[in-house]
Amino acid sequence: MAPNTATAVTTPLSSSVHSCSGGSLEHDETQLWKDLSVTSWKNSVMNKDSVFYELYIDTRRRIVEACAKHKYDVVVEVGCGTGEVIGHLHELKTPRIGVDINPDFVKHCKEAYESSATSPIEFHVADAMKLDEWWAFMGFDKKYKAPLMVCPNNTIMIMPEEIRDTVIEKMRVVAGIEGRIVITYWNGKMFAHGVMGFYKKNADLCGTFDLTQDHVDWEAKKIETRSSYKSEWPTSDDVCRWMASLLIPVVLAEPEQQDTLEVDHVAEVGMGVYLWLKGISPQNSSMGTARDYYDDKDTQTFYRTIWGENNTHVGRYDLVAKDPTLANADLRTKIRKAQELQEDTFMETIKGHYGEAKVRCLDMGCGYGGLLRNMDKKNMLWSGVGVDISGEMIDAAARLSKDNKNLTFYRQSYMNTSVPDEGMDLCISTEAFLHVGPGNHEAVLREAWRVLRPGGRLIFTDIVGHPFAPPEAKALYERIGLQSFQTIDGYFEVAEKMGFGELSFEEHSPNVSIHYGSVLEALEELWEKDEGINIKESTKDRMVDGLTKWRDLADSCLQWGIISMRKLEETSLSRSPSISVFERLPRT
Repeated sequence: MAPNTATAVTTPLSSSVHSCSGGSLEHDETQLWKDLSVTSWKNSVMNKDSVFYELYIDTRRRIVEACAKHKYDVVVEVGCGTGEVIGHLHELKTPRIGVDINPDFVKHCKEAYESSATSPIEFHVADAMKLDEWWAFMGFDKKYKAPLMVCPNNTIMIMPEEIRDTVIEKMRVVAGIEGRIVITYWNGKMFAHGVMGFYKKNADLCGTFDLTQDHVDWEAKKIETRSSYKSEWPTSDDVCRWMASLLIPVVLAEPEQQDTLEVDHVAEVGMGVYLWLKGISPQNSSMGTARDYYDDKDTQTFYRTIWGENNTHVGRYDLVAKDPTLANADLRTKIRKAQELQEDTFMETIKGHYGEAKVRCLDMGCGYGGLLRNMDKKNMLWSGVGVDISGEMIDAAARLSKDNKNLTFYRQSYMNTSVPDEGMDLCISTEAFLHVGPGNHEAVLREAWRVLRPGGRLIFTDIVGHPFAPPEAKALYERIGLQSFQTIDGYFEVAEKMGFGELSFEEHSPNVSIHYGSVLEALEELWEKDEGINIKESTKDRMVDGLTKWRDLADSCLQWGIISMRKLEETSLSRSPSISVFERLPRT
């Protein structure tokens, strides 16, 4: 993908979720959760025969131990239900707050759990999607500085899928830099046990269902009953990949570990999977990540209108200039043709190593998936997998590739994919690695090493810093949330430490300035036309500013071309570490 070039507040107690069209849409499962009866929920989870009883006990234990070890000044349960976690932490002296979208649950909790001077507790109706707004509205942001935010009992997975990332972000923002969050999931490895031991026994709570694909997806570990109740059971690996897609660093702890690690981590314990994360300051929330940039509506409109819905990378304008048939072509035609010619050159580089042999290929940061589709069209692939942190990109890639039966796309970080060890002959990427910065390129190359078979190759393009770049380069890398650009020598140094060899760089740097100048001119032309491009003026102004900087500084500050390396021998660095480190990108 190409580098980055570019709310109304509702009441905190509002519980609607907004549709893409801007209207208000109440999700079936959200309404269902609001309407659940207290008795049904309480009876389903709190008797000693419940499959979740031990998980509840363990969750409470870990919260009490965490408060004993740290200076958390409040415990907040998001989705407190009937209070079976927060309401039973009697031994805590720390203030407790329970919030839920269901007024009956909150009413029950207020009546069932008595607050005292030594163990204060209170309950409120609130929407997790607006948790930070509600927190400030109540004045709690001034009163508490180190909250322990808790969301147990798979509550996060009962929420609509499209709001889960936001709820996690809101919890981290409320926790702040001194607080922490813990989320418990129902363990996907125990899904069958849950279907028979919980859902079948609690039809009054969840609704009735058959053991057919209409209601139970055994492979994906999802259930949807006739009453529209929905839930999903992730494994610890699923949660790790989810966090990687959010650029959040996690450690995968040993299964059944009784101690709670201090680092951000995922731990599998019996029926549950625990996720512990540190809080963040509001200015470091996910609006500053590459994912949210590419998921933005205006960004998508910009790329699709100018680049086209195939790829969003730098093209070979030097080759366009040599084609007399393109001399009088309009700018957007030249931009798209330059991309096509670059892809042709890229694929010829691949064929130079693999000949006519088909390969298993992973595209790391695949964007719209156009390169994989073109490789598939040219009969170069046995199979292709594309990963990208942008849901918008992945959805588009899947839609555009519906006729490419051997292509699969996942919303995952290219630093932590679900691809099996040594499952690929080739890894590719186009201007994606720059987004995570030089500090994470060791993790990028380690993941490529892991998934490549012995002798496999990593071939990619990237925008890197010129070794003698002037200080003005800072204006470019800071714009995309980095502290510096990688260099070719830097890539090669990391690659050699990993055990890669046969390193090469085919340079085509002059195209970068031409590319961004062409995109800038095309954007300004479209803006002057009625209905030329439907983006906000503030977005246009920001993109013009960014594109101008890329155009003017590229020749002196940047290099670009095709980088190639081959997996040769294992080193201590190429083996996977116990900790996966992913740098969260600041606001751009």
